[in-house]
Amino acid sequence: MKIKDLKKKYKDEWLAIEVTEEVEGEPVKGKLLLHEKDHDKLWKKVPQKKDKKIYVTYAGPALEEGYAAAF
Repeated sequence: MKIKDLKKKYKDEWLAIEVTEEVEGEPVKGKLLLHEKDHDKLWKKVPQKKDKKIYVTYAGPALEEGYAAAF
């Protein structure tokens, strides 16, 4: 399934996706493994697959309006 479609379906949730297709190094298709509202709960459940790429992403806005981030 396309990752952008998974993000629409599971809006405002954390997703763990097994990558099945990449374009120029960016994951574009995959199989949804887990979805969770809580970031920490998702990470505790993410399977450790050394032979597979697991992409973890948030399916919502990066920051709420009025917030800032520094890296």
